[in-house]
Amino acid sequence: MLTAMPVPQELIDQVTSMDGRGYKAYKNLQGRSFPFGLFQLTFEHVQGDPFAAPSRLSIKIALPSAGFSSFHYNTPLRKLALEDHLLRAVKHRVQQCQGRVKGSGRSGEVAVQSPGQKVIRRSGMQIIKDNLILTLFAGLPGDGRRVLAKECVKLLSNILPPVWEESLLAKSLDMNQVQKALETLEDYSALSEMLNQNQWASYIANGSLLPRASGISDLPLKDGGVVFSAPEELSTEIHLPHRGKISGMAIPLGITLVVGGGFHGKSTLLKAIQDAVYPHVTGDGRECIATQTTAVKIRAEDGRSVQPINVSGFMDNLPLVPSTENFSTVSASGSTSQAVNILEAVEAGSSLLLMDEDTCATNFMIRDARMQALITSNQEPITPLVDRIEELNKSFAVSTLLVMGGSGDYFDSADQVIAMDSFQPRLVTARAKQIVRENPGSRKTEAPSPLPKVQMRTRNLSELDFSRDKKPCVIQIQKTISLILGRTEIDVRYIEHLVEPGQLELCGWILKQLKDMQETDANVSNSDAIKIILKTIETGELESITPFNNGLLTLPRFQDVMAILNRLR
Repeated sequence: MLTAMPVPQELIDQVTSMDGRGYKAYKNLQGRSFPFGLFQLTFEHVQGDPFAAPSRLSIKIALPSAGFSSFHYNTPLRKLALEDHLLRAVKHRVQQCQGRVKGSGRSGEVAVQSPGQKVIRRSGMQIIKDNLILTLFAGLPGDGRRVLAKECVKLLSNILPPVWEESLLAKSLDMNQVQKALETLEDYSALSEMLNQNQWASYIANGSLLPRASGISDLPLKDGGVVFSAPEELSTEIHLPHRGKISGMAIPLGITLVVGGGFHGKSTLLKAIQDAVYPHVTGDGRECIATQTTAVKIRAEDGRSVQPINVSGFMDNLPLVPSTENFSTVSASGSTSQAVNILEAVEAGSSLLLMDEDTCATNFMIRDARMQALITSNQEPITPLVDRIEELNKSFAVSTLLVMGGSGDYFDSADQVIAMDSFQPRLVTARAKQIVRENPGSRKTEAPSPLPKVQMRTRNLSELDFSRDKKPCVIQIQKTISLILGRTEIDVRYIEHLVEPGQLELCGWILKQLKDMQETDANVSNSDAIKIILKTIETGELESITPFNNGLLTLPRFQDVMAILNRLR
């Protein structure tokens, strides 16, 4: 049983002396630190009134003092696993703190960065050297706009200390679960490395639970979810460091079609593969699914802005457009946007494109023989993907995994065809190829010339103004929908690998750093600069390029930073 944590009398006295004064009296606490036994509490930022965003606090403890040995954090993977596990423990404990303090506005509100199902580096919980640092948000109590000292003392004495005491000390945790978290992440890492070694696009272990609780929830479907079982022809046995021998479906690089009737699990499989560029928390059901880390989900994106790019391999002879070799627009069509999304993914170094016909532009995906007969090739500016998909693979080393339930014209190009039947896969490549032989079809290939080499572009951000009113730098986010830089808004809702708001916010700071680098060296390429910035972040702290740690940052992928840059109008 944990003992009561000593509360510093100096802090209690100072808060008590503020009772009834204007709310801004709390500002006297900003920047100050107080010892809570083994812990140190620092008031990093104090809110201006009880209706504003809660105050930001940091809680620091030496890991040996918390009862953790170096074994738990002596590698980057173990460090990440421990950070993630402890943040989730705090999040669970924080949920029990609500509504226990009186006051106006957001008085007594307690929060931390909210982790999703993915295990990603977050600034809400960080291990720096041998210290554990938690960022916590707490609404300091006020009555109207006056200090409620009694309630504040209650918050700082009775409510907050148990949060970090019961969540961050080894003796208060189930260390078997901590060990499990470490092992889960190490197994995922080993599985991810096997993908490149074996030329696999993705691997889905038998027993994985792919269905989610709902279309708006990333939690696993608890009741009635069908567990995954690989078809015999694609079943591959592997050995993981902790789980040992497992079997599952290895999808080779190349061109893979996922077919099947409606509601049989095609999109569910694709979503699981898509999300597996990230590891998942223990108990999610997708812990032993891994996908090429550079994979990009491609879709139509009506209305997106396009910076100058050579799209002539997919679009040519557009009406009123002199040339598509240097094409740009403020509002792309569905087919044009999808073509650009493919080219930009290749530009960003993606080795695997993921597509679902449900979110693709039909006229970009296929033109059947009858439509070719009605609208001749010299009348149609679009070269459909079906005529470029093999070229992308053979000439650009870019694989494609495509959900396609409505057209068999892709059978000709497919290396493997997987049919989903009641959420279970079957390998039907042989039958698909037989159908091709028996029904060769009459559509004509519409690729007039080879796909041009994708050029690395450089976008100069010198004219991008991050300021607003009297503030020199304003970076705001709206969930994972939009990023606002100064007065410039970027629509990012269709960048599907951005899974947490913190990734979007850090992307904003990366673009600010890119702008600063370009002001020093105008010739630095976007790609090289962003890779340098990400390397700085990955080898240091997430807030290394930000003014301070707001406790809400999450590490993005290189491909997703580039995707945001490309959508900047």
